[in-house]
Amino acid sequence: MAKKQVVALGGDGVGPEVVHATCHILEKAGFGVEIIKPPCGETALENYGNAFPEETRQLCDKADAILFGATGDTSTIILAYLRWVYDNYINIRPIKYYEGATSCLKNAEGIDFVILRENSEGMYSFAEGDLSLLRQKMSDYRNLIGKSISDFGDGKFAIRIISEKGVSRLAEYACQYTLKRKSDTFEGKLTCVTKSNVLRQTDGLFEKIMSAEVKKHPEIVYEKYYVDDMARRLLKYPRSFDVIVTSNMFGDILADESAEMVGGLGLAGSACIGGKVAYFEPVHGSAPKYAGKNVINPTATILSAKLMLEYLGMYQEASSLEEAVESVYREGKSLTYDQGGNATTTEVAEAVLRQIK
Repeated sequence: MAKKQVVALGGDGVGPEVVHATCHILEKAGFGVEIIKPPCGETALENYGNAFPEETRQLCDKADAILFGATGDTSTIILAYLRWVYDNYINIRPIKYYEGATSCLKNAEGIDFVILRENSEGMYSFAEGDLSLLRQKMSDYRNLIGKSISDFGDGKFAIRIISEKGVSRLAEYACQYTLKRKSDTFEGKLTCVTKSNVLRQTDGLFEKIMSAEVKKHPEIVYEKYYVDDMARRLLKYPRSFDVIVTSNMFGDILADESAEMVGGLGLAGSACIGGKVAYFEPVHGSAPKYAGKNVINPTATILSAKLMLEYLGMYQEASSLEEAVESVYREGKSLTYDQGGNATTTEVAEAVLRQIK
């Protein structure tokens, strides 16, 4: 069987370090992937005058999957291409506690849920501008209390886009994902998060479409909460959730909050799928002050690679990689500074590699 072709893009800041560490594990473990490492990000800009050279772009277009590091100012063009040009509209954010990780909670054992975030529209639609433009286009507009755009004075606006197409395809995927997770451990519960009591049209549409899709699957346990209520419920009842589905910005915020409960962004991996070529990335930023110091935690990227292996149908390899991470954290001997240890990025990768069976 031909090896799956993976393009590894380090991006900016610490991105190249965590991607290199993860690729080292995948290659040395003998997993059936061919990893290509074309120039990109800050290094490519310096050497080629372009952070995303055409050669790199073409390799991405042909890849089975992409492993991405981190976005700073330089690699924004890459992220935009991977997410919006490829139309990867589903962001999968697993929230799982591994014994030995440092949590902000007194007891984080047993936390294991997934946030499915709409990844292509909402507040992240790049639809912003000057209020003067909005006044011209909406001169007859009055809100619920009779206030017009002119009453706000000078300033800026942002448009929040919730489309029928965007929600419908997310709803369908969320239901199938929930059913796939259903087992002796997970009851098959899907939680919809909106602010439909205030955003009555946009989130009202989101909730309506989601509820209609769930009705096709009576075996799914369905519940819904407003986002502010959900934020506190995550802290108080983190073990009561299975799959959470929400819009772009709400998902972004809730996923980072949830990651802190299970060890922080150093353990927060993600998958961005649904489009032409899926990509997988840690959710932490480029952290330029740590770049080149070999101290950043590579676990989030390693767990992103686990999601990538699953996406590629390599379930045994994915399970083996995750079990290796679990063993390293359980032992507690090779952890980075954010987890109370003093291991380097390279040492964590080597520790994970030794645990792969």
